[in-house]
Amino acid sequence: MISYCRMEAKLIHGQTTTVLQNHYKCDGIIVIDEILARDSVMKKVFAAAAPASVKTYFFDEEKGIEQLKKAEDSERNYFVILRNPLTTASLVRKGYRFKLPVTCGQQFNRENSVSIMQGVGLTEEEMVAMDFLVAQGVEVVMDPSCKLENIPWQEIRNK
Repeated sequence: MISYCRMEAKLIHGQTTTVLQNHYKCDGIIVIDEILARDSVMKKVFAAAAPASVKTYFFDEEKGIEQLKKAEDSERNYFVILRNPLTTASLVRKGYRFKLPVTCGQQFNRENSVSIMQGVGLTEEEMVAMDFLVAQGVEVVMDPSCKLENIPWQEIRNK
């Protein structure tokens, strides 16, 4: 089963592997990212950031959708990590439906982004993707610091 879904620019790091693992069951981490799926060196780097007991899997979007469906039916518990709202929206456009809330974690402030809250900078395109997700029935919550605040995107967007 999928126990937790997160959009996180840093993908796998200490908060996703220690703090969240104390709150959600995790036997494996599924990372869906087009760039990382093709980079064997970086896959090893990110896999090393996960606890030794947690298996990591890296997929592009097409293969990722197949794996998400398998994970839903599994007796094992999986974290799903997507790099950003654009990837998440792309999966929904391709027909995947998230059954759990999708948490927006840290998203880097960039030259073309707007600081939404501490630790989250989104471009206009990413904000449109977040709005699209909500319009499609995906529950999107904000929790960049893994404090389980889970502030609804609509609340942040309205400010």
